[in-house]
Amino acid sequence: MDIWKKVLEAYHIFPVSIERQTERVVKVFDGMQEYALKRSFLTEQTIENWQHVYHIAREKNVTEVLPVYLTRDNSLFHKEEHFYYYLTPWIDAPVMTDPTYNIERTLQTLAQIHKKTKQSSRIKPDVFKKSFQGFSDFCKQSIDQLHKRVTDYESRKYMSPFELLYCTHYKGVCHAIELLQEKLDQIYGEEETEFPWSTSLCHQQVDDTHCKGGYLINWESGGYEHPARDLSHYFRSLTGYYNQPEKTIQQAFDVYRKTNYLTVREIHLVSVYLLNPSPYLNVLENYTEHRTKKSMIHQIKQLQQQFRRLQFAMNWVDFVQENYESKENQPD
Repeated sequence: MDIWKKVLEAYHIFPVSIERQTERVVKVFDGMQEYALKRSFLTEQTIENWQHVYHIAREKNVTEVLPVYLTRDNSLFHKEEHFYYYLTPWIDAPVMTDPTYNIERTLQTLAQIHKKTKQSSRIKPDVFKKSFQGFSDFCKQSIDQLHKRVTDYESRKYMSPFELLYCTHYKGVCHAIELLQEKLDQIYGEEETEFPWSTSLCHQQVDDTHCKGGYLINWESGGYEHPARDLSHYFRSLTGYYNQPEKTIQQAFDVYRKTNYLTVREIHLVSVYLLNPSPYLNVLENYTEHRTKKSMIHQIKQLQQQFRRLQFAMNWVDFVQENYESKENQPD
């Protein structure tokens, strides 16, 4: 605990107790107030961007970003033994058993942050297409790889449980990739010379552990991106299980969109990120190339989890079509 005490001296805090919460986080009590002190993953290359997040939050009055305390030298961090530390208030949020409330509150918090920091512009279709060209080519090539793999497995006299599971997924994964290409084509457009687009301050690692008491904590990966980054990451963190809260997510997204409006084209970008087959393909490749020592059961669970996320993504596309895309195309 000596290193933690040494860091706290930079804040002129003399702890009564220090409780380890994780390998990198301790809860500090000084007799009057509780704090969270973290040994971060920040580096010399990322520290400036991290500080910029807090400058933006202060400038835009983004109260949903959990603030950090200043050191005695008016710094947002303290460096000790090659590590960057920062201090925040301790948020002792009650554990909520209602997943609907948790999801709606997290999306409302995200909507407020995205709205307050939104920067609107216009983008040319060819510029957007160029930025996604490599990803699009990768997805097209993946179809051939998937076909080769299923042909190889089905030619065997006996398939392993993993291989058998993959063969049942094959058509679904291919359909997800086809939908991804379709959504990219819809974003590109055909007639417009440019279309409205936006970026906002994004957390980029949103999950339930980072949303406490209406605050988002741990902004070490934060930066300006399209809100689809945060939305897709959060949705993926909630899915992959047999009882994934699909309807709850869809209803909560309606709440999000009322605060931070996204065009149908922008919602298509959420679909593109959700339909990304890379996590599924990584599990498949690790098995094929014998890159993992994990048990067969564990690998099967991983493959099924990634497929369920793709299933959620495909259902999400139907949800967007029915609730947003079809309404946008209706005449006034």
